[in-house]
Amino acid sequence: MNASPSTRAAARTALVQHDADLWSAEHQLRWPAGLVPIPVRMTVLRLRDRQLILHSPIPISAELRQELESLGPVGFIVVPHAHGKFAAEAAQAFPSAQLIAAPAPPASARSLPFRAALPDQAPAAWTGEVESLLVRGFRLREVLLYQRSSRTLVITDLCFNVQRSSSSLARAFFRLDGMWQRFAPSLIIRAVGISDRAGFRSSLEQVQRWDFERIIPGHGDVLEHGGPAALRAAWLARDLSPQAL
Repeated sequence: MNASPSTRAAARTALVQHDADLWSAEHQLRWPAGLVPIPVRMTVLRLRDRQLILHSPIPISAELRQELESLGPVGFIVVPHAHGKFAAEAAQAFPSAQLIAAPAPPASARSLPFRAALPDQAPAAWTGEVESLLVRGFRLREVLLYQRSSRTLVITDLCFNVQRSSSSLARAFFRLDGMWQRFAPSLIIRAVGISDRAGFRSSLEQVQRWDFERIIPGHGDVLEHGGPAALRAAWLARDLSPQAL
């Protein structure tokens, strides 16, 4: 995803609080080729020691940085494999934070000093609070996070929930891709994103054992209630046979 210069100027973003130790902020990114505006969401999780985890960083404006610093020190910046556009900016804004690749550094951020990778084993500092899971058989190499205290699942591109757009081109694109005004996977990702159907289904069934209610997607509105049923309807209720993909 490549941002146009105008998108960076529009990064004045307020945090929205979803639970006692959970926030998110949204940024409009123009993609692909600067044609289609798509919402990109950063999730902020706070640990008991008040350290913050920034998942999928967006541009860090002065206002956003001030809001974050009022919540606690940024201890971790988690960079999903497909969301590395603003990793360098976040690392510069919070130089003492630990950069974590999920599960490997994106091509656009490989020069950054990543200190760890995030497969199924979360950092020790997160123990008992935030868990992680690498989705097997998914070409986007996505790592899911689960915050126990807020019963929240944080995803990246597994499903979208784009409910509004001022762009007629974006609305048409999202509708054609099967993700307009619904919690659903992209039809493009569904068609080409699964490399191992058994491994993929097994990972999602493992996710269903987490006690979550809310889902925060990387793109679109937060799903505050009914997360397990929505995820089942999006993926597990469908046939993952070759004929269906």
